[in-house]
Order: sequence, then C-alpha cells, then structure tokens
Amino acid sequence: MARIYSWTEDEDEVALDAITVGIRSDTRILTVAGLQFGQRDAVIYWPEWQGKGSLIPAAMEGPMPVPSALERAELLCAQHGFKRVVVWLQHHELWDERWGQLAPEQGL
Repeated sequence: MARIYSWTEDEDEVALDAITVGIRSDTRILTVAGLQFGQRDAVIYWPEWQGKGSLIPAAMEGPMPVPSALERAELLCAQHGFKRVVVWLQHHELWDERWGQLAPEQGL
C-alpha cells in the first residue's frame, strides 16, 4: 500500500508536528531555456519539537535525492516522535507517484 502524504505548494505553510520533505527543481527555468528536464532534489526540515523526553532543535538536512529524503524523514519521525511526514512541493508536477501518493487536497 502506497504512503499518502499531506502536501502543500505554499512555502509559508508549516506543520509544527511533522518532518517536512521539501522538493524543488530548476525544471521550469531549464524548460523555458529549451534545455533538458532538471534534477529534482529534496531537503528535510523540522521545527523545534519536544519529543521522546528531550527538546529536539529545529534543523535542516540536504539537499539529497527525493527517495533518500523520504526514507530519512520517516526514520527521523520515528526516532524523535514527530507525528507525520509531510511534503512541500515547489510545484505539483514535481511529484513522482513511485514515491507514494499525495492527499487529494492540498494542505498540511
């Protein structure tokens, strides 16, 4: 069964209970220039969190390949007691369904 992720394209929307995987690409700029499809990469970030008996400081990791970021986010979520993994997309077309499914409606 594919994982279903809450998601947003709003860079100001933050889930305070989640590890966020941000996915971006230079695809649109390259396409306008008539060049090949750009590479998608991801960063992982999370807010300060009181998890499993200790304060976890806010932090960011990456960039890294998207599958690696999703896997790392799941690991960090379990390790620090975050409630979920969510996805921020620079634009919706960047999502690849091999990574899982996005919730039908945008919003964290």
